[in-house]
Amino acid sequence: MRQTRLFLSRFLLGLWIVLFGTFLFLLVFESREGGVSMPMAGVSIIARPAAAIALPNRIFTCLETEQQFQCQATIQGRPLRLNLVPDKPNNPDLYDCQAQYDGRSVGCKGKGLDYAPMLSESFEIRDLGLSPQQLQAVRQKYWGLRMLLALREHRLLQISGGLSIAGGVIAAYFAWCHPSWLSEGLASITWGFVIARWVSGSLGIILFDVVAPYGFTVDAWIRIVNSAAAVTGIGTTIAIALLLRRRRASPATKAIVIVSSGFGTVLIAGYTLFLMLLGSGFVD
Repeated sequence: MRQTRLFLSRFLLGLWIVLFGTFLFLLVFESREGGVSMPMAGVSIIARPAAAIALPNRIFTCLETEQQFQCQATIQGRPLRLNLVPDKPNNPDLYDCQAQYDGRSVGCKGKGLDYAPMLSESFEIRDLGLSPQQLQAVRQKYWGLRMLLALREHRLLQISGGLSIAGGVIAAYFAWCHPSWLSEGLASITWGFVIARWVSGSLGIILFDVVAPYGFTVDAWIRIVNSAAAVTGIGTTIAIALLLRRRRASPATKAIVIVSSGFGTVLIAGYTLFLMLLGSGFVD
């Protein structure tokens, strides 16, 4: 029976790591990066009567010259070039788009501003002259971005929450079935992370006007807050690790390890995925 529990715990943990890693890799690989390394939130091809085909920003190379951007990508072996000129001098976030595909002019218009992850403009390309088979090939090639955009913000958050909670349950079950230094380490890191966040939040709410009379600049105070959080977090991690090691056989210690492993996995996985969703431009 014990061997069965150990096998099940390891299998579930391995499966969760694969699912979590795949979702995280997909978010990183399909990151929209609008407003960070390029001036646009995204480009899509109008393919009526089918739905528009979203193109990932990673396939575009953009160069800024004389207050305009020239971006280029390769679609079906032929170059797609976009020339983006500020629409109005007092509104640099909006652009007038001119596009060429394989050397001939094609339609291009703005769809409005979007967060990806910074506020920037999206564009629609039409009249590329691609056959239905070619359009389908483009759609299948960029299935990852299409899937993430189709899920939308609320479903992506639900998936992230579900993965985090499932990871917490599996980590707690693994710690119960297979007590080890790994579970104790995760429990220690959990407490260190919680204390670090608490210190950062407690010091961070102090208004700068309160500490300014003592000679602190904004940058100096931020460094102090971050340093205090890091030191207390690392110190708590080490202290809890030593305490758990000395009292390893205690039932209370085992309970702390099990609960902390589960809670820590939920906290760290959820925090990581939420930051990645924000940074990749799929939620705002």
